[in-house]
Amino acid sequence: MSSHRSLLAGLLLLFAASAAAQQGRPHTKVRLVADVSSVQPGSTFTLGIVMSMEEGWHTYWENPGEAGIPTAVAWKLPVGFAAGEIQWPVPHKYLEAGDILTYGYEKETMLLVPVTVDGSAPAGGSVTVEGEVTWLECERVCLPGSAAVSLTLPVVPGSPVPAEPDLFARYRAMLPSPLADLPTLAVAAEFKDRVARVRFTADGPLSTAKGTEPDFYPGAVEGVAAGRTVATVSGSSAEFAVPMSTFDSLNGELPFAGVIVYALAEGGGRKAVRFTSTLPASFLSTLTAETPVVGQSAQGGVLDREFATVESAKDNTPLWMYLLFAFVGGLLLNIMPCVLPAISLKIFGLVRMSGDAPAQVKRHGLSFALGILFSFMVLALLVVVLKGAGEQVGWGFQFQEPLFVIAMAAVVFAFGLSLFGVFEAGLVFMLAFASVGSALERKAREGKGYGASFSEGIFATILATPCTAPFLGSALGFAFSQPAVVTLLVFGIVGVGMALPYVVLTARPGWMKFLPKPGAWMETAKQFMGFLLMGTVVWLLSILGSQLGMEAVVWTCAFLVVVALGCWLVGRFATLNAPRRTFALTWLSALALVAAGYMLFIAPSVRAGRVLGQSPANPADEGGIRWEPFSLEALDAALAGGRPVFVDFTAEWCLTCKVNERTVLADREVVDAFNLNNVRAFKADWTNRNPEITKLLAKFGRSGVPLYVVFPAGKPDAPIVLPEVITGGIVIEALNRAAGPPQALR
Repeated sequence: MSSHRSLLAGLLLLFAASAAAQQGRPHTKVRLVADVSSVQPGSTFTLGIVMSMEEGWHTYWENPGEAGIPTAVAWKLPVGFAAGEIQWPVPHKYLEAGDILTYGYEKETMLLVPVTVDGSAPAGGSVTVEGEVTWLECERVCLPGSAAVSLTLPVVPGSPVPAEPDLFARYRAMLPSPLADLPTLAVAAEFKDRVARVRFTADGPLSTAKGTEPDFYPGAVEGVAAGRTVATVSGSSAEFAVPMSTFDSLNGELPFAGVIVYALAEGGGRKAVRFTSTLPASFLSTLTAETPVVGQSAQGGVLDREFATVESAKDNTPLWMYLLFAFVGGLLLNIMPCVLPAISLKIFGLVRMSGDAPAQVKRHGLSFALGILFSFMVLALLVVVLKGAGEQVGWGFQFQEPLFVIAMAAVVFAFGLSLFGVFEAGLVFMLAFASVGSALERKAREGKGYGASFSEGIFATILATPCTAPFLGSALGFAFSQPAVVTLLVFGIVGVGMALPYVVLTARPGWMKFLPKPGAWMETAKQFMGFLLMGTVVWLLSILGSQLGMEAVVWTCAFLVVVALGCWLVGRFATLNAPRRTFALTWLSALALVAAGYMLFIAPSVRAGRVLGQSPANPADEGGIRWEPFSLEALDAALAGGRPVFVDFTAEWCLTCKVNERTVLADREVVDAFNLNNVRAFKADWTNRNPEITKLLAKFGRSGVPLYVVFPAGKPDAPIVLPEVITGGIVIEALNRAAGPPQALR
């Protein structure tokens, strides 16, 4: 037995022993019978191990499949008696809980064992045949079973007298026929690329009706695990592809056998034939622990599939519905964690201006809204241009560029320093960094500063792009797949939705009375918001660490120290009352200092990080979900394996993703649901540019993350798409649906 099957068997027995202590009695009765009432020296007779299982319980075949242990017997025979190999009736094929494929028997079966009697065995008297039968019986739990069986038979000369003729006739009819006894059938085998291919030709067209399709049940091979059979049927021929793997180092050749089950299209009932061959040493030497994918060339990879979820959306959802999704998604962006720091500052600015002339407040609100709309239209144009150049882009794609992340970290850091009072930005700095310091306040009271409000809108939009609000994912996914005019329209509607609350609030000055009154508390609130922005800097640095590694984070922190020094110089010497020469020299010095810091700290680390690369960690935390690294090849292999598959499309710069991962996907009940349903989990990390992930997102009509997809067991063309904001109940319900109830395949 191979090492991995031995380990599995040991775990099953350990679990079963624990369960047996609770359950107490076995659920299978065993008795020993013979097809003769007496034995003769030099004769051959057959013993039958009759196993009767309670309703709902089953035992296992010689190859139990992906779990289970075959029934075994240890004989204690009289001198001169020799037992042959067990002859197994054709088993049933089961799909058990957790999408585990097994082969076995339910209700009743009889294992036949030929016994030869030496010619020198003395006649007269009687002999007792004894054996210890062990098995594993399973329903919702699995229990080990054992029973001592014995049978006493007289030894007499003459012809044997049959016994239990009906019972033996019934179970002999359930044995697969030897291929040599059926000359009208043809079977050939080829062993290549870690796959055994058995080609079968029947004596008539094969039935493909449900429950009668041709199939191949691979027998047990010492040290080799046989995967799930993929059958291809054409007329009277069928090809069975069986992927093979091993954890052992195999030398020499090994016997290979299996049972072909089939029915003819013209009727006549299901038949079974036993095929035997040899696995060559050259084939066994190529096997690895990874199970190869079979059948992919015929049905294509995951990108070639036609998903019901995507097609129904394309066919049935009108444009106005996507525009509504875009508007609502834009509204909801205002409460997403990415944009909250900038929105908080804008509300703070509205509080400060609540005593100003209504017309001036309206103009600031419109300026802020125009900044948002301008940003969305620039993003839309950029998407159109990149798509026209053949690039694969999606929502938040700019955060896949490390230099953009570093620039945003510097901007937000400087913005936070201004709130702490390190400097009060002049008009030039306001336009670049959307300062809300006292200089902005003075400009606003002079009827100016609308450029600052405009740039605040740009700043809020940039911070919003890592987030995908509810409804927004579908709308943007649609927009990214449409012509340029529709793309611009959808992006514009998202901008309208995000900007509308501020236009409405500033257009109705009377509503400003519901905001707190200006006062000394505002300075404290302003400094508190500075800490929110420093938290945003930490988040941006975590994104950079996933892209370029921790060394890049360290050097970026050094660069931020230089930025802080430049801001201090501006705050100390470039005041509004400073001479023009001093003002200009200070700004030039600060900018030169920042440029030197970039060349010294950032440029080398970005180059080194891009050369070395950085793959975000995918393994689960201890006791969490067992994440697997994502690739299209790995996903195709998982879908071909027939187990439920969960794909988490995520990115380090997506705060919604991080919240879901640290709360919902870390919940103990959710983790248990993954384990109980035997789900394979893939983390498709989009932190850096990944064309495969971009294409697969587009396959689901999405252009950004988060996206959560569950592929049901055996139904990879009907995936379940979860909402952007998930709960434990939503995930568990989807996993249970994907796993499906246990069922027997006849």
